[in-house]
Amino acid sequence: MSKYNKGNNDEYLLQNNLLGVSNQDDLTQAEALSFFVRNAEIEKGIYTIKGFSKRDFMAIHHHLFQDIYPFAGKFRDVNLSKGATVFCQFQFLDAYADSLFNQLKIEGNWETGEIAAKRLAYFKAELNMLHPFREGNGRTIRIFLAAYVKEKGYMWRYENMDTQVYLEAMIKSKQDESDLEKLLLTVLEPL
Repeated sequence: MSKYNKGNNDEYLLQNNLLGVSNQDDLTQAEALSFFVRNAEIEKGIYTIKGFSKRDFMAIHHHLFQDIYPFAGKFRDVNLSKGATVFCQFQFLDAYADSLFNQLKIEGNWETGEIAAKRLAYFKAELNMLHPFREGNGRTIRIFLAAYVKEKGYMWRYENMDTQVYLEAMIKSKQDESDLEKLLLTVLEPL
């Protein structure tokens, strides 16, 4: 069953993966293993996140998925939706991304945990609605923002979040970020 509503994304991934895998279970398993290895390289400092620009964001996606997908690090050229959520139309990805990454660039200091949670909720929700890649958006956004949060003086304890509560807050965040903000406040620690 396709994770996305339109465009037969799963079928596309099966036809366009670098491993020649032709069944969804095998592709899911191969992707998970490859992601685990590439993410470990980030965690161990073998691959370093150089900054927080659009180019840096795309480079993280490329690093994480380069072994699986030829589109790693490239914005999608199709529209995607999931459930009732319609993500940014592909023809507006660059303009929307430029605006978001400019906001990240000029973002002020996060003086309190409340400010950190509010701003992280905002950027998490906006990057999720951008959803620029065919696959791997959530993982790329999480890794990118975890590094950004660290630069702002906080540690995001993502692993301490209840998955279902987090997913519900993310779905609501397209209209109201308050639940996401409250949740993030419980998992942000000052460094």
